[in-house]
Amino acid sequence: MIIDFRGRPATPEFSTYFNPSRVEWIARRVGARGVSEAYLNSSVEMFIDEMDDAGINLTVAVGRNSPEVTIGGRTFPAGIIPNDHLVDLQRAYPDRIVGFAGIDVSNTLHDAIEEIDRYVRDGELKGVFVEPQRAMEAPLDDARLNPVYEKCIEFDVPVVVMTGPFAGANISLTDPAHIDGVASRFPDLKIVAGHGCWPYVAEIIAVAFKHQNVFVSPDLYTFVAGAGLYVEAANSFMADQFLFATAYPLRPLKEIVEDFMALPLSDEARDKALFGNAKRLLKMEP
Repeated sequence: MIIDFRGRPATPEFSTYFNPSRVEWIARRVGARGVSEAYLNSSVEMFIDEMDDAGINLTVAVGRNSPEVTIGGRTFPAGIIPNDHLVDLQRAYPDRIVGFAGIDVSNTLHDAIEEIDRYVRDGELKGVFVEPQRAMEAPLDDARLNPVYEKCIEFDVPVVVMTGPFAGANISLTDPAHIDGVASRFPDLKIVAGHGCWPYVAEIIAVAFKHQNVFVSPDLYTFVAGAGLYVEAANSFMADQFLFATAYPLRPLKEIVEDFMALPLSDEARDKALFGNAKRLLKMEP
C-alpha cells in the first residue's frame, strides 16, 4: 500500500496555479525525467490511472488559499483552490482522495476559524494546510496562528505547514526553529512539514528528534542535494515520523515512487513512510 501525503489531482482548479512553465521549471531543477500526461490534460480520470500505474492507493489532496508572491525573481500567482473543490474530489473518489482544507490565515479570502469549522468540524475534510509565510509574511510560530492550531487539536486533525525554498519571499521563514516553537507551544498538535524544510535538513531532523508530534515529508526534496540525512534519520529515530509524498504534479507519480523505492531504507522504515505513519495521522483502520 502507498499513501501519497501531498498531491494535487490533475484538475483545472489545480492547474490554474501549477501552470506548465512553472511546473517544468521546478521539475528540471529537482531532476524530473518527464511531465505527467494527466496533468497536461487536466484529467482527474487520467490522474487516477496514473496512481494505479504507480501503485499509489490514496492521495492526500492539499488545498491552497494564498496571495501572489514573488520569490527569487519569479512571480507565483495567487493560489485559490476552493475548499468545495476538495470536498467534491473526496466525494467523487472516496477510496482514492482525501482532502485537506487550504486555510488563509490572514483572514483575507475567508475567516480562517469559520472555514475550519465549516469544512473540518461540520464538513468532510480531514486536515488543514497553512502557509502564513505567503499569506502575511509571518513565520509559522506567529501568535496569530494560535487559534488555527488550537482548532486542529480540538478536531484531532493534522496541520500541513508550508516549508521549503518557495515557502515565502525570505527563506528564513522556512527555518525549522519556527516549527520547534509551534511544537513546544502545542505538544498535542500533529504537524506535518510539507517539503521537509529543505534546505534546513539537519535542523528539521533535530526538531523531529525533540518533538514526536512533528512529521517530516520532504516529497520531491528527498532527491536533491543534501537530502541524504532524511533517509539516515528515517532508518533510526525518525522512522515513525517520516512520510512519503510526491508533490505532484512537480514530478510524475511512477517516477517518484520508483526513485523512493531505490532509497537505502530498511523494510520497516519504508513501510512506515509509505503507509504506516500516514494511516495513523489519518486515523484509518489498521
